[in-house]
Amino acid sequence: MTEKRKNPRICLLTDSFHPVIGGGETHALLLCREWLKLGVPVSVLTRRITRELPREENLDGLTIRRLPPSGFRRFGKYLMTLPTYLELIQRRNEYDLIYVCCFRVAGIPAMLASLRLGKTCILRAESRGEFSGDFIWNSPDPAIRESGFKPLIKMYLHYRNRLLMKAPAFVSISQDINDEYSRGGIPDSKIKLIYNGIDTSHFAPASPEQRIHLRGQLGLPADKKLFVYTGKLNRGKGLEMLLRAWKTITEERKDCHLALVGGGGGQFLSCENELRDFTEKNGMQDRITFAGFQTNVHRYLQAADFFVFPSENEALSIALLEALSCELPCLASDISGNRDIVTNGQNGILLPVNDEAAWINGIRDFLKNPATAASLGQKGRARVMDRFSIARVAQEHLELFRSLT
Repeated sequence: MTEKRKNPRICLLTDSFHPVIGGGETHALLLCREWLKLGVPVSVLTRRITRELPREENLDGLTIRRLPPSGFRRFGKYLMTLPTYLELIQRRNEYDLIYVCCFRVAGIPAMLASLRLGKTCILRAESRGEFSGDFIWNSPDPAIRESGFKPLIKMYLHYRNRLLMKAPAFVSISQDINDEYSRGGIPDSKIKLIYNGIDTSHFAPASPEQRIHLRGQLGLPADKKLFVYTGKLNRGKGLEMLLRAWKTITEERKDCHLALVGGGGGQFLSCENELRDFTEKNGMQDRITFAGFQTNVHRYLQAADFFVFPSENEALSIALLEALSCELPCLASDISGNRDIVTNGQNGILLPVNDEAAWINGIRDFLKNPATAASLGQKGRARVMDRFSIARVAQEHLELFRSLT
């Protein structure tokens, strides 16, 4: 068997990619870089979200091609369908396998091209509900959730899924998505659970001296117990509840500070303005830092004492993995995606979704029992090293790809 046969040429297809920042985008870039290290040919096909992005670029050996349309923030992924299909047909001699990350829409042109060309197409859900349609029915946006086009949407999902079912494999990133695939009629033989992975050398623990130094650089208080949240400041992340709980905590103690690292980015789900308004109305400006969008998230985690993640719905959180990898004691919402990462009381604490009293008590417990909290952080780091390193995840993908090509 030749080396080319062992390592298929991969075309990674996704509707959003670097330099866009997000859990899925970060993971896809890490995967590609790891495959390149292993000598695996890989290129990326994605949408040119803004005109400022080049149509094609080479990023440290990784070829990224961006397709129209630009703009159309909410509906651009749908308009990308035809350009994607035509590009896959035109470049059919440059890849052996299409790996679709987020198949809500991109799965359609990928499957049509793969069936026409006799290529292998593997589908990966980035979030819960991609196959079942719950991303529509349970959307945080009421305009989508209460749409009058439900019969048409159901028909679309029915015929889309009939096409997607022809794929030889479906990758899931959590047990919950595994179950969703099974409920939708996908045979177990086609389902492969491969968790998200992170760069554990980049997201690593800091010494107490490094922590203080970082706080000085980042403009964070050196003399406070620092809690950090990283991620989008969007509805559905539980941040409105977190700030109400934080108001209670900081009325009891003056030695605590919260840093929110991330922004709403102008998205229709953003709650950043509401969070800032709440902070100002309650005179909490000296107790909360809005750090905004950052490319050095690891430094904020390394500067922190604790991590809070109250999200209401996650498939598998990159942000939570990064915090655990930095050996931070973590308080996370008790949702299915987080249960794949955290075993309650062993390597972190899981708390009920939107239960303000429970979150207040959870924060109090960490503050009262720092040694216990530190032990949870150490075990969290060990768990990530054992199961969620990007090197391991990249190898698991390659094993699957080789078996199918």
